[in-house]
Amino acid sequence: MQVKRRIVDIMANIDNQELENLLLTEEEERELTQQISMERIKNRAMNRIQEEETMMFKNRKVKKYKASIVIAAAMIMILSTTAFASQYMDSLKQFFGQSASISEDERSPIQGTDTASGVTMNVEEGVYVGNSGYLVVSFMKEDGTPFPAGASIPGLELKTEHDVSYMVGQQLLDDNKKLVGVFEMDAMNDLDGLKARITADRIASADNTQAVEGPWDVQFTIAPGKQREQSLIMAIDKGEEALSLSTISVSSIGVAIEGKRTDGELDKLPEYTPEVKVIAADGSELMLHASSTSTTKSGFQWLYNLDSKNNLVFLGDVDIKSISVDGNVTELK
Repeated sequence: MQVKRRIVDIMANIDNQELENLLLTEEEERELTQQISMERIKNRAMNRIQEEETMMFKNRKVKKYKASIVIAAAMIMILSTTAFASQYMDSLKQFFGQSASISEDERSPIQGTDTASGVTMNVEEGVYVGNSGYLVVSFMKEDGTPFPAGASIPGLELKTEHDVSYMVGQQLLDDNKKLVGVFEMDAMNDLDGLKARITADRIASADNTQAVEGPWDVQFTIAPGKQREQSLIMAIDKGEEALSLSTISVSSIGVAIEGKRTDGELDKLPEYTPEVKVIAADGSELMLHASSTSTTKSGFQWLYNLDSKNNLVFLGDVDIKSISVDGNVTELK
């Protein structure tokens, strides 16, 4: 059994008042027609969506402080992504925006394809940090024609040989000629060598009538690209929680910190999250906020990849020298 939360399910739980808050005013629409600002749109969506949830995988928990994949879906509601398609170089930039700077040596190409009914599914690549990461899959028609407006895949799923929890978001891009799905996942075990498969049943139009019949099925093995990993010996004692931290992992998509509880509460995720700063070679500092706490084979993992406004932070353009955890600085090699 896999744990998943689809964007269509999440958006269905937003009430009418919240939807009204997401819509632009007439004045804002006029401003957008004069000068389109992806950063402004992203910030508006982020400020409107405040969600905390816990996803369960059997005896495993993953606490998501902010559902980052949801933000991309909210941006679709505010303004069509078609206007931005020509600005981006790859599917991750198309999905997350120009700030999605990812070092080339951290990308893990997959390029596994399957074709049905004239549509090719391509599992393009993965980007990882610690036991977390993104998997990118795209769908395009062989004849180059667009999908119906609002098309989506009801049954887009990730299946793995070991415990993995995930969320998946979808966007139509390139004048509806490309349907992209991004899986945001947290794994129990080390991702290296993990056997996985992505499946899809059909592509449905906005009114949920069938548009293209599948199925599509691509199997692959995860081979994480380069990331920096540093051992850490640090104890944290906060109230009733006692924790021991062991590893820091850093890549373009964030900072992952792994540890375990030493207070006997091994079946519970910690409520506490330390203050984490990225320190660049030029001395500048960037405060990061946790987006999730997940269970690992040896304990738990915090994933830090949000700024103070809960915007996703990408670190591909930062020359990182060290990481500060509650004021304790660890130099990266």
